[in-house]
Amino acid sequence: MLSYPALNEDLINRRLNKLSSLGFRGCVDLGDYELWGFKVLGRGHSSVVLAAEFAGIGLAAVKVLRTDSKSSSLLRECDLMRKAFPVAPMTYYCDDEFIVMELVRGVKLGDLVPRVSSCRDLITLYLKILASARYLDLKNVTHKELNVLREHVIIDVEGRVRIIDFESGFAGFTCNVCRVFSALFVRDRRIVKCCDIGETHRNLLFELLSSYKESNSDHAFASLVKTIIDLCGGSSCECVG
Repeated sequence: MLSYPALNEDLINRRLNKLSSLGFRGCVDLGDYELWGFKVLGRGHSSVVLAAEFAGIGLAAVKVLRTDSKSSSLLRECDLMRKAFPVAPMTYYCDDEFIVMELVRGVKLGDLVPRVSSCRDLITLYLKILASARYLDLKNVTHKELNVLREHVIIDVEGRVRIIDFESGFAGFTCNVCRVFSALFVRDRRIVKCCDIGETHRNLLFELLSSYKESNSDHAFASLVKTIIDLCGGSSCECVG
């Protein structure tokens, strides 16, 4: 996994020596994806992510630059993650080829949402994710892929919203809240059943969202959240799948 997809023995040895100097003890067969018969945590266009054991850290996640990556460095992503912590995982070490980071243990949103049975719990969860997107906006970090939340949002073992994979992100405000709102409160069909969001209310929400995008202000965000709560907060029905 230290030289993927092209095997290069010199590269493997050099990268292994670097990791060993950081206390690397070995890779751990863990994750939802498989490469060459070994489980990994993730596989992107620029990198692969594997679980590993480190002296002094314990279990951690290691993002490794792919040999065919169009990017020459992981340092930009690392900088974004440091700005976005604690919503993003904590980083322990970064260079051009590696990000050694906190291994977030929890449940991916795509696995959790089908288990949520009540409207109130679903709305509470979605508002927590919206608040995490607001945190990224405050830190001037754009994730870019929050329209696909099921893989990028993890609810950790303490119930906190964590967002992973800032590979395509950048520094700047383009409204993470807008992406999350569209994914959760517009495209999720169960929200229609849980909330009183008719055409008039939908137009009001989009006006509030537009105001937020223009200002990136606490007041505009609070107005958006209050309106969502007014439309959805009284619902205690059971979600229909």
